[in-house]
Amino acid sequence: MTLTEFKQFHINIKLRMTASFVTDVAEMSIFPFMAIYFSNQLGLAFAGGILTFTTLVSIVFSMYGGFWADRYGRKKVMVTGYMIQTAAFTLIALANSPWFESVWITFIMFFTLSITSRCIDPASEALLIDVSSEEEQPTMYRFIYWSTNVAFAIGIVLGGLFFLTHTFALFLGFSLLSIFTLVLTMGWIQDNYEPKKIAGVKQGIFSGFVSNYTDVLKDARFMVLCAATLLILSLEFHLYGFIAVRLNEDIHTSLFGIPVDGAKTLSLLILLNTIIVIFASPIIGRIAQKFHASAILFIGLLMYVWGYSFLAWNNMLFILMAAITIATVGELLFQPIRSTYVAKFAKNDARGSYKAVSGLAMDAGQIVGSLGLMLSALLSNGMMAGFFLLTGGLGILGFYWSIQDHRVRAKEGAAS
Repeated sequence: MTLTEFKQFHINIKLRMTASFVTDVAEMSIFPFMAIYFSNQLGLAFAGGILTFTTLVSIVFSMYGGFWADRYGRKKVMVTGYMIQTAAFTLIALANSPWFESVWITFIMFFTLSITSRCIDPASEALLIDVSSEEEQPTMYRFIYWSTNVAFAIGIVLGGLFFLTHTFALFLGFSLLSIFTLVLTMGWIQDNYEPKKIAGVKQGIFSGFVSNYTDVLKDARFMVLCAATLLILSLEFHLYGFIAVRLNEDIHTSLFGIPVDGAKTLSLLILLNTIIVIFASPIIGRIAQKFHASAILFIGLLMYVWGYSFLAWNNMLFILMAAITIATVGELLFQPIRSTYVAKFAKNDARGSYKAVSGLAMDAGQIVGSLGLMLSALLSNGMMAGFFLLTGGLGILGFYWSIQDHRVRAKEGAAS
């Protein structure tokens, strides 16, 4: 992960990273704070319903985004999405301006931003696979993972500082930045993908959609990879559910004489995770390049599972800090390799659809993680740690079985 490596990427990769960085900063400045906005304006129950509805519909549009990217081309979907987002940011700014306020326009445009963001993602991911080589994909995904986390950190800080007090200025600024990403995409993104047309096959929107995803769902090795991803990533989402509640109940200690409770411990762990991702990614990336991809994958998975399992039961602050460090380093090791394997499975004319299904597995992992809080009412902390190990172990076995696929082995053999 050096500037020299970045310069060697295809122009599409560099432009996509730039555009995604801008949009990630914008989304993280807005989306986490919309619950506060809507609850203040419409009440807690209504806000919860709005956000749940938006999340569910966005998942459906993510699937259509992948299908449209394969049917009409990556750039067309991205340009259309960015055009809609530019209009949405502008209207939200106007709906929260000193001259005019409308919570319903804000909701409609927030809903629009959510679904277009999910539509764009599979198209931009497919675009990356189209122009990247097998050898450079791990490095490319390390860059993306790092820049995404930096953008999230910046976005959270901006949102915390300005969302409630300078809403108009924040949205107006992002409407200008969205124009920048639109111009960047329209003017310089190169889309050489030619949508596949099969004679005699129905090309209707719904029939084509079903046919596309039926083929993906029949890809057994890929679907096991997605299921393994779901199981593994669900462990991280326990951090914001079961682990957060456990820390709040169990942690009453001090650090260098300063009282530390569960909430402060959780904040410290999240901060440590962010610092490691931002500052240690380049070093870990250089080390990972010296070893075989599958070895790095399983070392990372083991570290990740063990780290989160310790977070499920231990109460010693320094051990908790060591556990989140191990888990974060493990994530830095396995995530780029996992993305690389997804790219290897994806067929040329269905890459958008494959990436959409892969993203859906991550959404499902979040849902499974949130159910851990319910399960913890029946199990002790030690038993929850055992559940984490079981979940992670099944995920690791799923990864092992899925990458035995001939497509992965053939490409790894060619690469070596």
